[in-house]
Amino acid sequence: MIAFFYSIDELHETLCKNPRTLELIKGLTHALHGFARQTKLTHAEWAATIDFLTRAGKISTPARNEFVLLSDTLGLSVLIDELEHPKPEGCTEGCEPGPFFIAEPPIIKSGGSLSAPGTTGERMWFSGSVRDTEGSGIPDARVNVWQADGDGLYDVQYSDPNVANDRGCIPTEHDGTFNYRGILPTAYPIPSDGPVGDLLKMLGRHPHRSSHLHFHITAPGYDSLTSALYPSHSPFLGTDPVFATRKSLICELVEEKDPKKWKEMGFENSELQGVSRIWVWKFDFVLPTVKQVEDLKKSIQA
Repeated sequence: MIAFFYSIDELHETLCKNPRTLELIKGLTHALHGFARQTKLTHAEWAATIDFLTRAGKISTPARNEFVLLSDTLGLSVLIDELEHPKPEGCTEGCEPGPFFIAEPPIIKSGGSLSAPGTTGERMWFSGSVRDTEGSGIPDARVNVWQADGDGLYDVQYSDPNVANDRGCIPTEHDGTFNYRGILPTAYPIPSDGPVGDLLKMLGRHPHRSSHLHFHITAPGYDSLTSALYPSHSPFLGTDPVFATRKSLICELVEEKDPKKWKEMGFENSELQGVSRIWVWKFDFVLPTVKQVEDLKKSIQA
């Protein structure tokens, strides 16, 4: 068996001219063979795995990648983010972006609304800031926000996916602060009608994601942050299928029932029909510089 490994490695080392490709393939080959030996993998189980991957490829579309979903539900996506973007102490933790990220959403001025009139869901006011590790605000940081509405659907899942709703890019003010009006997100299930859904059932796991807000924050000279925040009252916090609900990202929300305060938040009369409360959500993001992250990577590798 050891000689067999040497034979594979020798072949690749002789023919492959790209050092990184060689490193990846050698690592993958050793891990796969080690897994097969450790578990005493049978031919029937191997065939079932090939069929699983084949079905994942067939069900995938430009709007739904079953392999990404598999990576998410096995915790690999979160691990890759940790390896690519290690966080110095005190910085906001990251997580996977999910399948509905759009790089260039509409620009919305701080204080504006992310939600179109008539959007289903309870009203919410989000107030936050983007700061460096010394506590200073980062001006003109780009805060890309996107979320599901009160029905658990993203704008791209509706009949006209080109109409942006519950998403936008908010530049921070000179002191690093920003705020916006929107809809409280609700929990929703990931696609479970394919092979990943079958796997979750076999493992006794559910497909329901905790309600959350997505953020992708960039600023010149700083390491970009992709993360998500979760209200503490959301269901499924401890069993989220993509392993993204880290404790530091769970937030306590406050109910505001004073209509005068609603006006101070910028809500218009058309947004307040039938409203008895507004959820107030606050969070301060902390970004490291690119150099801080590079230095941390070097110290980890040393």
